[in-house]
Amino acid sequence: MRNFIFLILSGLIFAGCSMNAKQDTIPPVVYNSSFEPQLTYLNGLIEDDPENPEYYFQRAKVFFDVHKYNDALKDINQAIYLESNEELYYELLARIYQKMGKTSLALNTAHRAESYKNDDPELFLLLSRLYWEIKDLGKAQQYLAKAKQLAPVHSEVFLLQGIFDSAKGDTTAAVRAYRSALSQDPENAKPYQELAKIYFARNKEDSAMYYVLEGRAINPNNPFFTYFEGVILDSKGFKTSSLRAFRKAIQMDSAFFPAFYRLGVDAFNAGSYTEAQTYFTPLTDKPEFSLNSNLYIAEILEKTGQAAKAVSYYENVKSEDTTNIKAKEALTRLYKLYPPVVVAPKVDSSALKPNVKGPLTDDTLKSGVKTPKVETKKDTAKVKKPKPIVPKDTTRIKKNVPTIKKTDSIHNIAPERKDS
Repeated sequence: MRNFIFLILSGLIFAGCSMNAKQDTIPPVVYNSSFEPQLTYLNGLIEDDPENPEYYFQRAKVFFDVHKYNDALKDINQAIYLESNEELYYELLARIYQKMGKTSLALNTAHRAESYKNDDPELFLLLSRLYWEIKDLGKAQQYLAKAKQLAPVHSEVFLLQGIFDSAKGDTTAAVRAYRSALSQDPENAKPYQELAKIYFARNKEDSAMYYVLEGRAINPNNPFFTYFEGVILDSKGFKTSSLRAFRKAIQMDSAFFPAFYRLGVDAFNAGSYTEAQTYFTPLTDKPEFSLNSNLYIAEILEKTGQAAKAVSYYENVKSEDTTNIKAKEALTRLYKLYPPVVVAPKVDSSALKPNVKGPLTDDTLKSGVKTPKVETKKDTAKVKKPKPIVPKDTTRIKKNVPTIKKTDSIHNIAPERKDS
């Protein structure tokens, strides 16, 4: 009995020591509505131990939660630099890229995380959403199926299923899926977003506003709810209030692109073209907004007397949508006024042999590039050499004067220069 008690106490002491050792390595970070205490705490830890990747990872998560994606990106890259084989680091990096609108980078990074750990439902859900963003529904559903197999009652599984159902036009099934997501996790604010959009599309603004307010109560830092409140207010004719909501959403998240687009359209319609271009410019490479944003900027440049600059934006539209009539007509019109400049290919002087002989022109002398030798056919016809006429020398030749041997002299005749 005494030995049994001793073993239990030894086990507790050992467990306590292990927990303390781990605690010293990775201290806990408690998240709440104010992120400054966490940042202050983590800043101190990083200052004391700048080689610990976990501290940078934790601080990156804090920055991510408050939508400071550039700061989060810097920290997570430092964590990966210090520890390059941690799956969670790459997963967070992928989420940061997704929020920044860099979907291709997000996909590549998420697959890098998958190469380290391929049984994480959260990672499969992220991949499903990323493939959905690039409109690859097949792969999006494949990864959703993998996530569902590992976590069949996961709230995000129902959420993504609702998104897919909504895209197919079955909003009834989508609403059912979103409500299932909320039943699994009442604190998940994302289903409220999707429900607000569905009821707004059904012209039920009051129901849409209800879901906006409910979602914002759960996640007050989410810019979507402030933005969508502006959308509903705009539909009711409250223009000033709606614009205020859009600007506030951008203050909450400087990468919340739907608010940029709404403000750009409003400024364009009001004739404030410079302001509109400022809002549209960050959207020219974002898949959801790029086509229309390039079109708006092209029109703005034409309206402000900068038609030549508009060509590249119309070309962007054409490359994204080859059937876009507006871009085609504009390019046909503009190329008549501003013909494309054909740039002659540069001559690679290193490819020419330095000992090549040939005629030098003014241009080659200026450029220092030797013209390759032009081969000409030799005239094979035999021409009789005229016999030299030697005048008779009546003078007496001394015997001791050596005889001069005759040599034939060859005269090169320069070809006629063809003036260009």
